[in-house]
Amino acid sequence: MNGGDVDDRAAPLDARRPRGLQRRWVRRVVSAWLVLHLVAIVASPAATEPASELATDVCGYLMPYLGALYLDHGYHFFAPEPVESTLIRYVAERKDGSVVEGVIPDRKTKPRLLYHRYFMLTERMSEAPEGLEELWQESYARRIAQEHDAVKVTLFERIHQLPTMEKVREGGRLDEPESYDEEELGVFE
Repeated sequence: MNGGDVDDRAAPLDARRPRGLQRRWVRRVVSAWLVLHLVAIVASPAATEPASELATDVCGYLMPYLGALYLDHGYHFFAPEPVESTLIRYVAERKDGSVVEGVIPDRKTKPRLLYHRYFMLTERMSEAPEGLEELWQESYARRIAQEHDAVKVTLFERIHQLPTMEKVREGGRLDEPESYDEEELGVFE
């Protein structure tokens, strides 16, 4: 040891306690957060109907955390009982009279996460706050018109029904035209 250097190992145990105590508290806080996070990850899909009252209650308490980290997303599309999906079909007419047709989301959209984002946007369209449905639809039409240099856009809500088990066993395909129900949302100029 040189001039005043102190070796920590030689220090009394009482002098080392605060550092060890601080580490223990950090470990406990991190461990508690990990447990909370794991419970949240399990609670969100567990609260998807049909769900137990316990799962629904736990998910309700954790909803601010789930929403902040976007862990409360579309499990109902996959299991245990998936629902039909909502797509938007459009017909865009250009100044020269040509017509462009498309569907949102388009299966060719890459990367796949962007396709999923568009899919979630079309799903939310049916949940527009009352009185804002038309404004929401207009925003879609405006964006489509900009993308295709169109003067008129017609939007259709396209509901893709799930096939029955019998239909699948008979060799039915998921994209058969009769599995879609369509309703015009409006014409936007």
